[in-house]
Amino acid sequence: MSSSRQRAVWVASLALALVTSCKTQPTTPTTGAPSALAAGTEKLMIEPAPEHLRGRVALPAGARLYARPSYQSPSWVLKLPEPPLTAAEAPPRARAFRVIGVVRSNDPAIGATTGFVAVTNDLDGEDEDPPRGCGPRFSDLAHLRVLLYVPEVHLAEVTTRALELAPFSAAGEDERMQVGAGVRVGAKSPTQGLPAPPADASWRWIDADGIRVLAPIPDDAVGVAWAPADAPELPDAGEPLLRDAEGSVLWLRDDGGAELELIVRNECGEHRRVIDDPAEIESLRALALDVFYDQSPPPEPVPVVQPEADYLIVANTPLRWPDGDLAGEVLDDWAASVGVGQSWGDRRCFPLVLSSELAPLDDPALACVKPEALEPLPGARGFGVSSELELGGTIVLGPAEVLVGEWDEQRLRPVLNSHHDTLSECLRPLLMADEVVAARWVLAMTVASDGRVDQVDVTALGSSRETVEECLRAEAFSWLMPKGGGQVLIPVTLGPWDASGGGDPGDPGAAEPEPPEPPEVEPERRRGEVIIIRDEAPDAGE
Repeated sequence: MSSSRQRAVWVASLALALVTSCKTQPTTPTTGAPSALAAGTEKLMIEPAPEHLRGRVALPAGARLYARPSYQSPSWVLKLPEPPLTAAEAPPRARAFRVIGVVRSNDPAIGATTGFVAVTNDLDGEDEDPPRGCGPRFSDLAHLRVLLYVPEVHLAEVTTRALELAPFSAAGEDERMQVGAGVRVGAKSPTQGLPAPPADASWRWIDADGIRVLAPIPDDAVGVAWAPADAPELPDAGEPLLRDAEGSVLWLRDDGGAELELIVRNECGEHRRVIDDPAEIESLRALALDVFYDQSPPPEPVPVVQPEADYLIVANTPLRWPDGDLAGEVLDDWAASVGVGQSWGDRRCFPLVLSSELAPLDDPALACVKPEALEPLPGARGFGVSSELELGGTIVLGPAEVLVGEWDEQRLRPVLNSHHDTLSECLRPLLMADEVVAARWVLAMTVASDGRVDQVDVTALGSSRETVEECLRAEAFSWLMPKGGGQVLIPVTLGPWDASGGGDPGDPGAAEPEPPEPPEVEPERRRGEVIIIRDEAPDAGE
């Protein structure tokens, strides 16, 4: 292409971008009444989002999502592959979320909620035929609609309206691009070595769901939320050539002459490039011929089945956090691993597994469902909290040793007594063994001043299983201890434990006195009963 033609293309392209930025008016997503998801919360009030946060938002790789609008709640980090090296300074990959609203807490225990936005992975929502628009979604999370919370500062910058752009091309090729609202944009690029952008515009790298270019973006078309319906009307491109690794479809417009047009299109926009290099033309025509003879059908979608699944959670089942507030709902039947679960009220709780692209930080969040929503899978060894407890040993909980704090046995004993059933459920796999099992675990708990458990460390001193320890840890996290805060060690003993080596009386690893023999007039203690051992020394004044 001659230099005069290159200059002509640049002038025309930049003029087009300038005209577009002047005549296109921003569109603001609208919102109606609060959705059913927002109305389902009890401890939080989800209010309509302000105008600049309505519609959809994008979270870049590395952003964190929280189970509750608090930095102390369980959270996930978004882990996505790096963009290809050819993308240069393009923004990181992202995933789209639908905004439910901004939050205000009705429960002082949740703490401050300032700056959190309530979002969901379900982009379709309650609309019958929503536009897809920009924003890649999770490929393995379509079976769940989860209600999560993200700090507003984690939201990625995007275009807020549809645009026609003139991408930069070092080779001076004829390129055009149309994108919808929701295209991720990078920081403003330095102007050295680049043509002057139109007035009130800046050179930025953009990522239109895998189509990455450097283009002049109007400054007033950049924000953090967008309406998916604001998309360009794309003309017919002819027969598709192939689909790339990121989901964009390639077309080749070829009239048999010395030029051809390569078109890359997805639901976010399209990029058109006129090619006149003979070698590249020959390669593309050879590729088109290969694709023509390759008519293999697309692969079938793989159902979502959690490893070691033992229950089927039926569709339309609400998910709740252990405090009873709404966590989301199951959209399609979900084969999940519930295993040795905990019981909060009349609900069954288990670690919540989300997308492979959402990695939990620290301990995973627990989600809860009604027991009747669980259908045991064939061959599963799961059990419900309502199952008859026929255990082959005695479980002893305590005595508690307070390391920091003002608690005493009288204040701690009611808490321990209230968790008989759930603690027995955790130990059921060992109690169902054919041979007698003796084991001990020590729960080292750090408790905040309001009585909520901040940290739990489980140390096994005998026979154990990882699932049992995970269950004990999750169970202890659910306890509400007496107010005042502190640190406490609570032994959990299964069977006739006989620790060797002696030790101080207060050492959880040392042998403890056997409980007194019950009077003969009392019936023998039931197998599987959880009892509390308390200090034998009477309080002063008794």
